[in-house]
Amino acid sequence: MGEVFEIIVEPRVRRRRVRRALSGKKRAAALFRVWHGVRDLIEEAERLGDSELVHFLSVAQLLVEEKATDMTIDAAAFAGVDTSLPN
Repeated sequence: MGEVFEIIVEPRVRRRRVRRALSGKKRAAALFRVWHGVRDLIEEAERLGDSELVHFLSVAQLLVEEKATDMTIDAAAFAGVDTSLPN
C-alpha cells in the first residue's frame, strides 16, 4: 500500500503597518479628497438618472463637508468651491 502524506497548513500571520493618526491638516485634506470623490459619484448618478442615489450621495457629501469644515482652522476649505450642488 502507499504512504499517507499529511499536509499541515499554518495560518499566515499578517503583519500590519501601524497607522498613525493623521494631523489635523492631513485629515482635512483627506476629507476634502473624499468630498471631491463623492461629487464625482453624484455627477455619475445624475448621468444615469438615479435620483435616489443622487439624494443619498448628496447627504453623504454634506456630512463630509461639515466634518472637513469643522476640522479646518479658518473654515475656508470650501470657500472657492461651488458647494451648491447638493442643494
